[in-house]
Amino acid sequence: MINGINHVALIISKEECLDFYKKLGFVETSRVFRQDKNDYLIMMEKGDAVLEVFLKDDAPLRLCKPEAYGCRHIAFDVDNVDEILELLKDYDCQKIRTTETGRRFVFVNDLDNQPVEFLEKI
Repeated sequence: MINGINHVALIISKEECLDFYKKLGFVETSRVFRQDKNDYLIMMEKGDAVLEVFLKDDAPLRLCKPEAYGCRHIAFDVDNVDEILELLKDYDCQKIRTTETGRRFVFVNDLDNQPVEFLEKI
């Protein structure tokens, strides 16, 4: 029945938050101001990955602890975790860890404190 994930939706607080995803290679494909919501709906793509980004400066801050129900984080497969850390060195980066199956991974928070996981291919 399900063929795959269509997109991931994010809410960001300011235009500069898009830079995090642009550094990862995402390209803005459309932008629409939604008067009734007082926000911008921005679509970004990189290959088959699609982000639906809502630019809304008056949204409430993300709660981190305790974690709330719902989407916890997004994760991307990458060839090299070290390259991601170099690319995103200006952001809040955690230490590289290893999964039970031996994959290296790291979490990096974007400007709105959204955790993004990067998992290295084996």
